[in-house]
Amino acid sequence: MLALLISPLLQAQDGTLVIGQQASYTLSRAFMVLEDPGGQLSLDEVLQPAQQVRFRPVAEGGSATNFGLTSSAFWLRIGLQAQADTPAPWLLEVAFPTLDQLDVHTANPRGGFAHQRGGDLLPFASRAVPHRNHVLPVTLQPGAETTMYLRVQSQGTLSVPARLWQPGALWQHDQREYAVLSLYFGLLTGLLLYNLLLFLSVRDRAYLIYVGFVAGMAVSQAALTGLGAQYLWPGQTWWGHVASPVGLSVSAAFGLLFACTFLGSATRMPRLHRVMQVLVGGWILTLLVAVLLSYTISSWMVTGLAVVSVTVVVLAGILSLRARYPGAPYFLTAWAVLLTGVLIIALHNIGVLPSNLLTTNALLIGSALEMVLLSFALADRINVALAEKEQAQAASQADHATVEALRQSQERYRAVLQERETILANSIVGIAFLTPEGRFRWANQAMLDIFAVGDQPLTSMEPFYLSRTDYLRVGSEVAACIRAGQAYATEVEVRQHTGSHIWISLSGKAVSPRDLTQGTVWVMTDISRRKELEAELLRTSSEREAMLHSALVGIVLSVARRLEWVNAKFAEMMDYPREELIGQSARRLHTDAAAWENFGQRAREALKTAGSYTCEQQFRRRSGELFWVQAGGNCLQPLDPEAGVIWTFLDITERKKSEQDTREALQRQQELNELRSRFVAMTSHEFRTPLASILSSGEILQHYGERLAPPEKAEVLDTIAASVQRMTRMLDRVLLIGKAEAQMLDFEPQPLDLEKLCQQLVQEARMLQPDSRCELRLLFAAGGGAGLHDEKLLGHILGNLLSNAVKYSPLGGVVLCRVFLADQQLVLEVSDNGIGIPADEITHLFESFHRASNVGPIPGTGLGLAIVKNAVDLHGGTIEVSSLVGPAGSGTCFTVRLPLIVQAQDALVQPALL
Repeated sequence: MLALLISPLLQAQDGTLVIGQQASYTLSRAFMVLEDPGGQLSLDEVLQPAQQVRFRPVAEGGSATNFGLTSSAFWLRIGLQAQADTPAPWLLEVAFPTLDQLDVHTANPRGGFAHQRGGDLLPFASRAVPHRNHVLPVTLQPGAETTMYLRVQSQGTLSVPARLWQPGALWQHDQREYAVLSLYFGLLTGLLLYNLLLFLSVRDRAYLIYVGFVAGMAVSQAALTGLGAQYLWPGQTWWGHVASPVGLSVSAAFGLLFACTFLGSATRMPRLHRVMQVLVGGWILTLLVAVLLSYTISSWMVTGLAVVSVTVVVLAGILSLRARYPGAPYFLTAWAVLLTGVLIIALHNIGVLPSNLLTTNALLIGSALEMVLLSFALADRINVALAEKEQAQAASQADHATVEALRQSQERYRAVLQERETILANSIVGIAFLTPEGRFRWANQAMLDIFAVGDQPLTSMEPFYLSRTDYLRVGSEVAACIRAGQAYATEVEVRQHTGSHIWISLSGKAVSPRDLTQGTVWVMTDISRRKELEAELLRTSSEREAMLHSALVGIVLSVARRLEWVNAKFAEMMDYPREELIGQSARRLHTDAAAWENFGQRAREALKTAGSYTCEQQFRRRSGELFWVQAGGNCLQPLDPEAGVIWTFLDITERKKSEQDTREALQRQQELNELRSRFVAMTSHEFRTPLASILSSGEILQHYGERLAPPEKAEVLDTIAASVQRMTRMLDRVLLIGKAEAQMLDFEPQPLDLEKLCQQLVQEARMLQPDSRCELRLLFAAGGGAGLHDEKLLGHILGNLLSNAVKYSPLGGVVLCRVFLADQQLVLEVSDNGIGIPADEITHLFESFHRASNVGPIPGTGLGLAIVKNAVDLHGGTIEVSSLVGPAGSGTCFTVRLPLIVQAQDALVQPALL
């Protein structure tokens, strides 16, 4: 019992640890350690005395068995002294899922060592115990000491947090850990789906970037916690090896892009924005290094870039907080928490901090808190936007009320002025104000009409008197009456401005008897009835002529379909002099003889029936230009068009154009609605199958999971993963075609091994549809002159064409891919013996979501050829289709021609476009 109370650290000073009946024992601080820089030592060599003396105890504090980023192998030795009542079966757990190589050598009672292997470079199925960490069974001899050697080596961080468990205790411990991890990944899934739905609703790309950030973090944490190797990619050892840096690189790149978009750094902090753009490039480089080069280098890059990136984002958050940017407090808090986690994990990775629950899960904890806080930041941004919208609406309503009040005031003022003008203008007598010198200050229209001055200004009454003697006589009489404070009245014959003589009744008085400087007011009435009637007749005739010529519509008098009279507006409308139109047939107005005859027949029938006729007709101007008019005709005599018809014509060309624009806009809206309907139909149909697979697999795991054998359970999980991947590919295609239509795809031609790329794409087409009966052939004859091309776009072109050729050849046949040069162009030709494409559907073949009518139950999204067309257009190339459908034979051939791009004097030259 005393041995159970002694600290394991005190018991392990010489590399020996006493094992009793506790649930678990920490081995990390009890190890003796030997560094093997070359990684070449074998167990037999380590057992030699010369190597045994090199073993040293692990550090008392600090990193313990966390050796940081190192290429050395390490041998760990420990003696497990089992007491008499110690159970025999134990489980050794190394709680570091990303450890590459683990070799455990346990001494046998009869001599020799038992060897077990672990590490993430081995397939998950080969593990002795199916666990997310590296767990190996260990048998102790009660009352005896068992010596154990561990050899560990890793391209990334090398940490050996080892613990010895009783089997039951480990399973109980796992329940708590798996519960926490389930909550974490459930949180990530919820945030991802929630923000994806927000993006689809508000179309703010910040939410889509955030979705990419969460997805990358989910991949990296799945790799770091070992759940990815256990459930998502158990057989993909290479991917399991690089998933951690790849996921972290994707998450960091999207995180920086999210910060740029959320904070508007391009305009608010341009220098820091450029720094963040450079860091995005660094993370993309890290991703490529992890995939193509060394895992060790990528680990160092991840460790360094993580600290720098999060520090820069925190700095950007501080600046935004000082600028009171919406959501900045949540944003800064989120990245500060993540920075803390990144610093802890970085210090752990380089061996400064020991491996424990906090240091190994620092990034997991920090990322969970950070993503929740970023969601709060996005929500705060929405709330601020709603508040600003409400303020704008309130301001708009206030402005509208002000404008309405001003309008009402103007209407009242206009009504008063209109009322006074109406009174003065409609007065039957002439009214005028004169200065003390007898000059006109103002006169109403009636006064102007009396003297027939027209537009000429009135200055004095003298010109209208028959003689100067009369003018002086009346003037002296007026002056005497005004001085006496009396009104003056008389009747006098005057001469109008036209020279006609009229009689008027003249009466006037001073405006103010006390202030004669204000002038006089006069009222005049024409009393020459006969002359008034003659003058009125002449004036009326003149006014009507002026009105007809100044009308805004064309007016025509037509008798027997000949133009007897036209106004100036109609002559201007037809671009003819009036004299040239009068007396001519109306035939020259119409576009052709048939239109003239048709118009005459319809108009005659309507005029005889109703006495009037209106229509919209196309006329031809003198220059030959066609334009639209709205024509309206009325008979001079009731129901008798032969006696003459008065026609009015209004130019409605602009209205017709507006109507056509409206129809075209409606047509585009209908096309958009049809596209949306096709997208909904496609997603509903294509997502149903994988969702059904996921649902059925989930039900199997829920109801029969405990009774399934590990291979069967893995098969069910593979079905789920395959369905998710299928849905992901469909969404990737939708996002790709969206980027293409938004002109966000980049064209970056680079030197590449074209033949190798073609072989790779052909092989991928075979692997994607392994059950196909098709025989895929590649005939590559491009030689070394294929020039420069965008590898991604070429992959989209050939990948989709080959995939379609195999998919739509259900009966098999030869799928031939030919690559050759012709006329300074790279020609890609893919042909098959499939079902073919109906001829009337080829014109719609490259539209998004369009699928041929003969595809039947063959699945597809209708996006592949739209992606191909966009990629070909970005190359400046062309694509041609030939297809046969029928009993005599069927098949399709796609021919893509891309202009060669060569590199000359550090510049890209595209000969076909020069």
